[in-house]
Amino acid sequence: MRFLLSSTALILLFFSQTTLSQESKNCGAIVKSAQEAANKADWIIEGDITATFRMNTLPSRIEVSIENAKVLYELEQSPRFFSAALPVSSCFPNSMTSLWGKTANKLIGKRMRFFGTKLSHDRSFFFMQPAEQAMPSFSATRKEYADKKHAPIITPTGPDGWSRARSTEGNFSIEMPGLFTDITKGSGKQPAFILRGTDRYGATFMVVFERSGPGSEMGRTFDSIFSKPNAKVITFKGADAVSTLDELSRSDGAEISHGLWFRVPGGTYMLGIVTDKAHEVESMKFKDRFFNSLTFE
Repeated sequence: MRFLLSSTALILLFFSQTTLSQESKNCGAIVKSAQEAANKADWIIEGDITATFRMNTLPSRIEVSIENAKVLYELEQSPRFFSAALPVSSCFPNSMTSLWGKTANKLIGKRMRFFGTKLSHDRSFFFMQPAEQAMPSFSATRKEYADKKHAPIITPTGPDGWSRARSTEGNFSIEMPGLFTDITKGSGKQPAFILRGTDRYGATFMVVFERSGPGSEMGRTFDSIFSKPNAKVITFKGADAVSTLDELSRSDGAEISHGLWFRVPGGTYMLGIVTDKAHEVESMKFKDRFFNSLTFE
C-alpha cells in the first residue's frame, strides 16, 4: 500500500493534469474539468483499475482494465455491456505520462470515474476522476437549438481577404476566405453548427460540428469511414481523424470534395473544401491554412 498515492494526492494529480494550460488548437483542451466532461460525455462509468496496457499493433494507444464496473450514465442506451478494457481517447491529455509506467502503477486498485465517447468500434474515455469525488451535475434536458442564420462575427486576418470566422453557438472558430455564413441547424436529430465561405474561384470552404447523441448522422458517418480497411487515418489536433476524397457529378461538370472527419468530446467535426476541377489546384493551396486554423473554445 505504500506505493499507492493518498486520495488527496491522487485528486491533485488529476486536477492539475486537466487544468494545465493548453493551446485551444488541440482537442485535449476541450475538457478542463469534471463538469465540462459531464456536459460532453456519451457515457460515464466507474470501475476499479486493475492494469493499463498497450497493444503491440497500437503502441501509442493505452487501454485501462477495470473490474466491478458500474454504468452511471448513458446518453444513448447501449445494446451491450461495457468492456472491462476501456480505450483511452486520443483527446485525453498527456495519456502516456499519466496512464503508463510508474505513474499508472500508482493507480492500480483505485476506483475511478471515466467519462467517454461512444463509437461503433470502441468506447474511449477522454477524462477521469477519483470516484470518491462528488459527481458533477446533470441538466434534466439538453439545450435545444433553433434553425438560425447569424450575423457573421468577422475578424480580419490580413490584406488577402481572409478573416477569422467564429460560430456563434458552436464554440469554435476558423479562418475563412471572403464572406462567410454562420448557421445553426437545430431541426436535425442532433444540432449542428456550420461556417461556410467561398474563395475567389468559387470553391466552398466549410466546417460543420454536430453534437453527439442518438441519431447523430455525422457520428455514424465518421464511424463508417473510420472502420473501412482502406481508411486514411491521421492525427489532427490531437484527435484520430480520417481524410476523404470524392468526385461529385454535376450537370455542368465535376467537383472534387476534400474532407477531414474527426470525433472530439461532445461531437463530430467535418472540415471540407469543394472545388471544380478547373480550379482545384489553386483552391487547394489553402487547404492546410484552412484546416490548421481551427480552434476550440
